[in-house]
Amino acid sequence: MSFDEVLGHETIRQCMSRVFGRDRISHAYLLAGPEGIGKSLLAQQLAKTLLCNRSPVGSGAQQQMNPCGECGSCQALASGNHGALQILASVESRGIEVGALREMMRSLSLRSGDRRVVVIDPAERLAEPAANALLKILEEPPAGVVFLLISHRPAQLLSTIISRCQRVTMGPLTLEPFLEVLATVPIDESSGHWLFGAVGGRPGAAIRLQQALERCGGEEALGQILHSPVRDPRDLVAVAGEPGGQTDREVVLATIRVLTDAIWAYRPAVGPGRWQAAEKATLLSHVARHVERSGSVDLCLEATAMVLSATDLEQLRIRLPRSLGVA
Repeated sequence: MSFDEVLGHETIRQCMSRVFGRDRISHAYLLAGPEGIGKSLLAQQLAKTLLCNRSPVGSGAQQQMNPCGECGSCQALASGNHGALQILASVESRGIEVGALREMMRSLSLRSGDRRVVVIDPAERLAEPAANALLKILEEPPAGVVFLLISHRPAQLLSTIISRCQRVTMGPLTLEPFLEVLATVPIDESSGHWLFGAVGGRPGAAIRLQQALERCGGEEALGQILHSPVRDPRDLVAVAGEPGGQTDREVVLATIRVLTDAIWAYRPAVGPGRWQAAEKATLLSHVARHVERSGSVDLCLEATAMVLSATDLEQLRIRLPRSLGVA
């Protein structure tokens, strides 16, 4: 994989190539921006480039920094078995715990002298003790370690963590690279144009919405889910996975996110219905954050069903905290 395969974000790719070529690599980068725009993909590419044995990092070269894909390091990365790359991600029922962070640092300490890379995805899922522990690490970063923090909502991070990172702000893709990404799925150009308007240049969200449409059997079936009460809120997870599947935390999060995107995608062009779609999308984002904070997945699914079927949004704003068990 090369930088050329990270579609869009041309300015960022060129800037990172110059930084790597001059070997002016920061100890920590914060890749920040909306979900579904390619932050994780860019982080993977940066990690591969940093760890490649033949990469022109520090050579002064001005061309794009690409891993060779052939050396022992690249082969180990391709097999998912490279000890110098550590990925911290949230797991079912909780965020990223301090124990996982400490174990990761212990593992990296066994490879002192080599360049090592830590990816934290998403950084806002760090539990409070883990966030405080990361801050101490960033204050006195170990030599040779580069941290790549990925964040959909950087405002939720400790300001002191943000201040110790080189921030790379990424935005939605423009139409052309957006369609290029969707073509690899493949999604046809006509659908791609509609999805671009629906999700605002976030190809990850577009693919997720297209998959939900296919699972539900088309626009009419998905529209019924968006506007009609469901008999059992747990049935909502069918939009993000197989019917009758598990209702674990990550599946519930994926369900809420695709329903949020769908509500906005099918918003009226004008009138009060557009405001209601925006309000429902906002309320669902609050429910998603409650899931991330280890709230009850069953209560969150019930709250999601309430939001979808609500007609009195003023009353719903009052009832929702109680439904989530936080009032």
